[in-house]
Amino acid sequence: MTDSRDSKKQEKIEKPLEKKKCGIIMPIASNPDYPKEHWKEVLNILVEAVNETEFEARLVSDDVAIGLIHERIVNNIYNDDIIICDVSSKNPNVMFELGMRLAFDKPTIIIKDENTGYSFDTGVIEHLNYPSSLRFNKIVSFKEELIKKINATYQKSQAEKNFSPFLKSFGKTIVPAKIHQTEIPESQYIIDKLESLTNEVQLLRFNQGIVTEKQVYSSYSRRRFVRNVIKEILDVNRHIDREKACSNSFIKLFKEEIMERHNFEPTNEEISSVVNNYFDNLPKKDTSIDNEKNQK
Repeated sequence: MTDSRDSKKQEKIEKPLEKKKCGIIMPIASNPDYPKEHWKEVLNILVEAVNETEFEARLVSDDVAIGLIHERIVNNIYNDDIIICDVSSKNPNVMFELGMRLAFDKPTIIIKDENTGYSFDTGVIEHLNYPSSLRFNKIVSFKEELIKKINATYQKSQAEKNFSPFLKSFGKTIVPAKIHQTEIPESQYIIDKLESLTNEVQLLRFNQGIVTEKQVYSSYSRRRFVRNVIKEILDVNRHIDREKACSNSFIKLFKEEIMERHNFEPTNEEISSVVNNYFDNLPKKDTSIDNEKNQK
């Protein structure tokens, strides 16, 4: 009997505690202004620093659970105990994800290299600088400062009742954003918003010349982009009926518009499916469009 109790006690003692999560937001794709393996080396430096603390490092896009990547990113940005964000090169996706984290008003550390200037909106937050050359002696000093910053920032967030790293700069009238499962089941609302804003981010990337090849999107993103573009065109051209919208000339027009905005070319089947769905779901008062067109 005693051995059994000792065994259970030993199990409790040996059970490892789950480490707190330190999410990392940073550029991943190659950039012509940096060496090919630059961001991989930066990530290794950050992980090494975080491993010297009570936290476990991970990219916010990483998760053992299988699911939509955007849902994973949003949940990790919201739930991770602390976030390190590298704004070097001012990557549009990074700046967008940083904006979400700051809206949640949770512990956040911003870092950047010496080649990147400060952004107006985030200038109120202290930035840790590191050398873009990643020279060993300077990186050692940077890692020491980062470790101190991680520990100090998290301890402060736990000790202060009204801890606010960002929104306090705008007064007390702004309330941090929250994710409530009752209000946003399975984060679907946030995913939809993220998808629509991704549209703007990709357009920004394209205009800046960052995107040089056709983009590869998930099937969910492709459908959403195709649907948004076609709906926008048909909504302002109500005289166009189903048959005309499915014609070769209009399919070509849709393709060109989608290619210009999102840098990928949808298939004829994707376009036809969206067009038919558009007309199938018109309000009853508008379903006569086809008939009126034919009568004329």
